[in-house]
Amino acid sequence: MKRLAVLFALIMTLIELPGCSFTGLSAQNLMSPPKTNADQQAIYQLMQGGKTDVTFIYPRSGEYRSAIIMRDFTGDGVEDAIGFHSLEDGGVEVIFLMKSGEEWSRVSAYRNIATQVDRVCFGALPGGGEAVFIGWGSTAGATSRTAVVNAYLYDGSGYVYEHSLGNYGELSLTDFNGDGANELFIIDKSLPPEEEGAEPISARARLFTFEEGAPLEAAAAEADNTVSNYSSVVFGALNAHTMGVVVDGATADGGMTTQVFLFDGERLENRPRGVNGEAEESPYARPSTTQFYTRDINGDGYIELPAVTRLPGISEDVELDSTSYMVEWHALTQQGESRLVLRALMNPRENYWFRLPYPLLGRISAANDVERRTVTYTEVITNEDGSQLLGGKLFSVRAFTRAAWESRGEFSGYSMLASQGDVVYGIQVTTKNDQDRRCIDEIVESFQLLSE
Repeated sequence: MKRLAVLFALIMTLIELPGCSFTGLSAQNLMSPPKTNADQQAIYQLMQGGKTDVTFIYPRSGEYRSAIIMRDFTGDGVEDAIGFHSLEDGGVEVIFLMKSGEEWSRVSAYRNIATQVDRVCFGALPGGGEAVFIGWGSTAGATSRTAVVNAYLYDGSGYVYEHSLGNYGELSLTDFNGDGANELFIIDKSLPPEEEGAEPISARARLFTFEEGAPLEAAAAEADNTVSNYSSVVFGALNAHTMGVVVDGATADGGMTTQVFLFDGERLENRPRGVNGEAEESPYARPSTTQFYTRDINGDGYIELPAVTRLPGISEDVELDSTSYMVEWHALTQQGESRLVLRALMNPRENYWFRLPYPLLGRISAANDVERRTVTYTEVITNEDGSQLLGGKLFSVRAFTRAAWESRGEFSGYSMLASQGDVVYGIQVTTKNDQDRRCIDEIVESFQLLSE
């Protein structure tokens, strides 16, 4: 009896966590929900219908991962419910439920042939209320074009309407004009021709607004046809006057590139210009050995874009990685032109970066010992004929476990730079050159972790 009492107390604690609904106890194929209160029992019974059980389906990405999402999509101040479950004959059904008084009822239900739910998000509508966006299917796979997104809009009189917005590889809620109402940005990828002799389908980005309870395609623009899979999408400030959507993507050869989409109220524009031209390569194209994503690198509140240059003095037979490159982070001006913000050396694997002082530009190389978690930075000497060779070691940065640091870190000639969890970062300065040591002082001052 004591064990049962403890188990019951644990169940009640998990269920009462904010935003959990059934998630606190859910498994991918949960067959029956916890019988905790009248609301949850009523929701489950309406989803169950005449069946003996329900197999829940869980969104695989995004902020909302529960098979039953509690959300006031009707805008009446009372939480409604959106539930997903698999169908016996294949596919998934989404059910919209609302509460009136003490009674729950099915508002609308829609079936989709997809066997997965990619994500669910909610956008503010002009005049109040919310649109529900559901990505059906998966954005993974050979073409990364297997998902479709639909908008679901409550009409105010007891019905939710479904609107198909088409295929997508990535999406983002936006608010370009700052009026508090969201647009929906979706971007797709290029597809090979469906039959011999036909033209391939070009990659395309589209922006939807909402008027009179229905979606409207407000603008569209070509996207980069070399992208085979999208890595991230960010909407935010590019400068004090410009908002934009920045999309990172992987190309067919394993490299990466970045696109920026701007909207002036009428046109959606893709930057950099000429990104789809065969003769032009994006300045933000980077090789497969780099893993640098768009971010606000310097904390100024604006999104910066990475461009890379291989460090000098690295032998052709060396296996390159992210530490083998200088990263130039660029911001966009109000005119949409690129502006250099800072130069950095980065180690995403070990979660750190630092500014590259100007006197070391073109004079520094790096060698990464992954096993020892140590990057050694070496002077590069340029001869009169332009040839380059490696000089003496400047400094090394090493990631220690906390136990290793406490036992030998400081005694092995390293000084602490930062620490996070079980990792301590140390630097060992080797050079005796006064100018280079001043540069290393700047590096110590600028040393930061990529994620805190």
